[in-house]
Formats: sequence, C-alpha cells, structure tokens
Amino acid sequence: MFKILAFVLVEQLLASSSSFALAESNVQFESAVSIEKKAIAFLKAEASSGQNSNLEVSIKHLDPRLRLRKCDDELKSFFPTGSKKNGKVTVAVSCSSPVVWKVFVSASIYEYAKVVVAKKMLSRNSVISAKDIALERVNVSNLRRAPILLDSGAIGSTPKRTIRAGSIIYQDSICMVCRGDYVTVTAKNQFFDINMEAIALEDASIGEMTQVRNKKSKRAFNAKVVGRNQLEVLLTP
Repeated sequence: MFKILAFVLVEQLLASSSSFALAESNVQFESAVSIEKKAIAFLKAEASSGQNSNLEVSIKHLDPRLRLRKCDDELKSFFPTGSKKNGKVTVAVSCSSPVVWKVFVSASIYEYAKVVVAKKMLSRNSVISAKDIALERVNVSNLRRAPILLDSGAIGSTPKRTIRAGSIIYQDSICMVCRGDYVTVTAKNQFFDINMEAIALEDASIGEMTQVRNKKSKRAFNAKVVGRNQLEVLLTP
C-alpha cells in the first residue's frame, strides 16, 4: 500500500513539474535591446526639446542575460527624482503590467560646439590674428567658463595671460579693450558723430558695455566695444 501511494505522489510531482516547465516556457521576456532603445528614444526626445542639435547621446549596454517579464503596456522612461539631465545621467525604464518592474540605464548626454582654440602659444599683451587661431568641435558640457564661439570674437584681441597652443580661448581670457588702454570713443546719432580719446577703466570684449574716462574732461561713462580699442556711444536726438 505504501509503495502504491509513493508511486502516485511521484507521478503527481512529475506532472506538476511538467506543467510548471511548460508554463515557464510560454513566458516572454523583455529584451535588453528593447529597453535600451526605449532609453535612447527618451534621451533624444529630451535633447531635441532643448532645441540643441549639437547634443550626443550614448548609453551603457545592459547585461543581455537580463530576464524581465515582457510588458503588456508600453514601456515608460523617465529621469529619477533629483537626477541630472546632462553629462553622466541615469534613465529609469519601467513596466506596470503584467509584472511591475523597473530597471536603470546609465547614459551620457554631451553638448558639442565649435570653439576658438590657439594654434600656437599666445603671449600676454600680444594681438591675436587669424593665423593664430582655429575652430574645433569640442565637448562643452562641463566647461565652467564661456568659450569664444566665433573667430571674429578673438581676432584683434589681447590675451590677459599666456595661452598655450591647443587651448580653448575663453571670453574672460582675452580683451578687445584692456584696462589702461588709450581708446577712441565715437559718440553719434543719425545726424552727426564725434570722436574723443579716453582711457579704458575695465577689460571688455566685443559687444560688451564698459566704463571709460574722457582724457580731457576726466568724466567717466559707459560705451560699447565695437573693435580693437574702438568704442561707441549712441546719442539720443
């Protein structure tokens, strides 16, 4: 009798194991590739929303052995709370049905731009010419200072300190008008213009407003930098 019961029990266990194995074989899993594609699509959408076409997106590939139940609904992607949105970032990809799961994908979002770099060493107080500089595409995501983006913004300017060959030229490392320089200021309106000599009281680059002092009257006033030691003041009629 005992042998018969044992035989029946073994048969039942074998049957249930077979059923479980069959059920398990019918389960579909979400591939690592599909999760990665969802993360990339999300990052590209986030990048394009900033109207910046110079962003590059890359991800760290997931382990292809990852086994997560295939999602019945569309996968959702989002930045975790408090996550950065540029540089090295993390994207969460989640599923809500039939099983709730969430996986984190490591990624990078870098901004690139063409910036002005020195082709040779530029000494302090020299005047930068077109042959001294070049435009290079670089990763500007982590730059703490504003680079010069147009060569016209550097030509004719003076380095405040020595700039090494191959270095990025930053806005605060050069001056089109340097403190202590003798400059020409043109005061004009639609009817006439007057030139006067002045002394620069601050360093400034093209397009910036800076303070100068009239050599004759000693009066200080603001003027806009329009060229090498050239400034302009617009007079109201």
